[in-house]
Amino acid sequence: MTQFWKGGLIVFFGLMLFVLMTSKAGTKPGGVSKTQDAGKGKDVTLDCQVESDLIVFIKSVEWRFNDKVNVLVYKSKGFSHADQDEKFRGRAYGGKSWNFNKGNLPLKIKVLQESDAGIYSCSVSTGEDPKKIISIKLNVEAVNKDQQAQDQTTKNQSSGPVILILCLLWVWQHLHY
Repeated sequence: MTQFWKGGLIVFFGLMLFVLMTSKAGTKPGGVSKTQDAGKGKDVTLDCQVESDLIVFIKSVEWRFNDKVNVLVYKSKGFSHADQDEKFRGRAYGGKSWNFNKGNLPLKIKVLQESDAGIYSCSVSTGEDPKKIISIKLNVEAVNKDQQAQDQTTKNQSSGPVILILCLLWVWQHLHY
């Protein structure tokens, strides 16, 4: 085999690996930090981690839905149920999982509904304008047996890059001997 042919194969497999590894990556719409999927009727936890330099100065925390609806409001060292939108009362909470010392301020939502799909943002206020910490796009999907089987199949097929790397190693080994 000529040296040109060997080099071409290596470049080809390298490019294929790059395409496979980057094809799932993408930018998120509207300044969304991450996307999270959850099943209808299930519970979900959305994480918010505050930087250590802000922890001491936090006066209030707001979790908002689509920048309009108050999902969970913490102020004056307690949760404000009066500021919480009726849609989330009894379903959205922070509770004992909150740890101000470590900056962990997750939002938990029970029994997800399809109408819960949207963008959730966590903001903290230190007495000045609120600082948005994270925005998470939540997708709520109906879960049924067919979907669960398809999800398992997809998980099993996610080994594409690993197989490609093994093929690359095999080609490399055989080109040198």
